[in-house]
Amino acid sequence: MHELSPAGRLAAWGNAALSGAVSPDEAADRVTGTTDPGHRVVGLPSEDGPVNLAYAFGRLRALGATGLRLVLSRPGDPGGLPGPAQFTESAVACGEAVLTTGAAQVGLLAQGRGMWSAERVDPDRRTPLSLADAEKHVGQVMREAAEVLARLDVAQWGPAAADVLSLRSRARAPELPPSVTPAAHRLLDQAMRIATIVELARSNPGAAVTATEMRARTEVLRDLDAAARRAVEAACSAQPV
Repeated sequence: MHELSPAGRLAAWGNAALSGAVSPDEAADRVTGTTDPGHRVVGLPSEDGPVNLAYAFGRLRALGATGLRLVLSRPGDPGGLPGPAQFTESAVACGEAVLTTGAAQVGLLAQGRGMWSAERVDPDRRTPLSLADAEKHVGQVMREAAEVLARLDVAQWGPAAADVLSLRSRARAPELPPSVTPAAHRLLDQAMRIATIVELARSNPGAAVTATEMRARTEVLRDLDAAARRAVEAACSAQPV
């Protein structure tokens, strides 16, 4: 995970637009970037056809949306999705979804480059993971994984791994709106580094040779991946301050 996905950018900058921290046009530009086409949203309530992203932000606010929440789901790990079942299945297949908070009850799914579908979702009464809780969970998982990672000899993965683990790699350009708390920026950076560790580890067998070592390695990488995803969700769902 070297940069935010479109859904991550949509949640982060959509929150800024819904709160008034940035204009809908600026938020839309930040979501699409310099290479993506202008994004369109189809299926918004009371809209007959696709609308541009800036208009969609305004429409969601009119429907009662107070914010957007990112969900990064995986097969067997649909946590954070409120249903209905068809939406959950589609979101798991996509690997990500954006949900409104507040009264709107709308879910957004990527449908190919530059296109989003909006669907009604069930009421979501769960409390999203806070930045503090996400940071605490990431730290706990990293501490529990440290001994296993040491046995795997991460240096064998190549110089890039050592840079990631020692935080010597070059800082990334900010991807979150400046209106969110610095804690969200720090958490996102940490989560993306962990995701890089998982990616590097999965591309190299490391020093694990026995079945027990391979099983331990797989479990650690699974836990790290889940913690990184939860942290990215929390960072991108953070409300402007």
